[in-house]
Amino acid sequence: MEKYDLIIKNANVVSPENTILCDIAVKDEKIAGLGSYDAKDAAKCIDAAGKYVMPGGVEAHMHCHCPFQGVTGKIDFDTQSVAAVYGGVTTYMDFSNMSRGQSPYQQVLERAKEMEKSIIDYGVHGKFLDATPEAVADMEKLVENGFPTFKIFMTYDVMCNDADMDVLFKKASELHAMPMVHCEDNTIATENDKKFKEAGDTSWPRFADSKPVECEAEAFKRAVGCATKNNSALLVVHTTTDLALSVAREVQKDKFPLYVETGPHYLTLTRKLYDDPQRGHLAICSPPLRTEKEQAELWAGIQDGTIRLIGSDDCSFYFSEKSMNLQKDEDGNWIEPNYMKVVNGLSGLELRLPLMLSEGVNKGRISINKVCELTSTNVAKIYGCYPQKGAIAVGSDADLVIVDMDKKVTLNQDVLHNGMDYCLHEGMEVTGWPVTTIARGTVLMEDRAFKGVDHKGKLIRRHIDAARFETCDLNK
Repeated sequence: MEKYDLIIKNANVVSPENTILCDIAVKDEKIAGLGSYDAKDAAKCIDAAGKYVMPGGVEAHMHCHCPFQGVTGKIDFDTQSVAAVYGGVTTYMDFSNMSRGQSPYQQVLERAKEMEKSIIDYGVHGKFLDATPEAVADMEKLVENGFPTFKIFMTYDVMCNDADMDVLFKKASELHAMPMVHCEDNTIATENDKKFKEAGDTSWPRFADSKPVECEAEAFKRAVGCATKNNSALLVVHTTTDLALSVAREVQKDKFPLYVETGPHYLTLTRKLYDDPQRGHLAICSPPLRTEKEQAELWAGIQDGTIRLIGSDDCSFYFSEKSMNLQKDEDGNWIEPNYMKVVNGLSGLELRLPLMLSEGVNKGRISINKVCELTSTNVAKIYGCYPQKGAIAVGSDADLVIVDMDKKVTLNQDVLHNGMDYCLHEGMEVTGWPVTTIARGTVLMEDRAFKGVDHKGKLIRRHIDAARFETCDLNK
């Protein structure tokens, strides 16, 4: 009788601290041992010679079936979980859909129900639009039931005003709940919208101008000020500018628990995409894509540790969905290329790890150990599911991804798996690619062939360690 369900031989096992050569033994969905094992002692053996084995990716920032400007994307969690598997992601988290007057707790439960069709394990974040007594009471329910993270927007029609944000941060500090904040100043953005509309120029490039780096930095400073006032931990999502990173560096000097995320699209794409009059609107996301200068600043923020995690902010819409509020003339040109009518969001779930391996590791910017931190270990620690997730250690879930650092792939929509009819990275050659993905000991994708049709994801209920609210040192 086999002792193990799976053995991975000759693995270069990656952790944030080092890379070691050993075998990995898996039993009953868990990592049973690291060492030297006989292939005959397992029901299945995979030889990973020459490749690297990383903890399965933990993606905590994505949006599926997310209403925006009257559009709810057609892609469901079944499809997105397949794309995740091909991208080396074994756990992901999405946000509840929330309107004013609804219960944050009940909306989380509804989202969890929607995510049951997922192939991989999943978690849910709450969302707060205001600080009514009912909403504040719901925060306690969320934490007690394993949903200790919640989103606040500082813009859009779901924005939370500063007074309510102050109340929510104070409660979060008491409960050890983690606020996740979308930092864009609503006044700056709406005033610029008004200016460009009156000037008669709402073309795609004006979108980036409507939300300049100052728009993000102003909101970032206010959010950090609110967090420090209330002694609340804070996670700022999709950061794009050094103006914000400079604020973060000052606060992090004193080890204040401020955690900063950026996304792979901000590291690899620029606002030049908006210059295309026919397809530039496909790249509209918030915050906007920036310049090469901001790209370099973000890589520097990763290198010096100011940025602690990478989130794809995947919000996938088909060409027809992105364009549904626009009209073309008989020659196929947009009658009114109005960025205010474009559905915001782009894809990135499947490409998060490959882009970090290719543009980060193979271009000499960061180590593969740093990628492990950014896409798995740090995410699991900050969001409260470590060491169940984010680690290759005895007792951890056997969530593993085998990557071939020499594999080259030229990107287009046909090589991806979310069904999108366009790819913003069209023609880009990526070197470094996940070739096998294993979730709780089950091989879901092997040698780029999908094997996980019958696999069912589980809801992960989380609890954030108290240290995450005391210091930004993730080794504590």
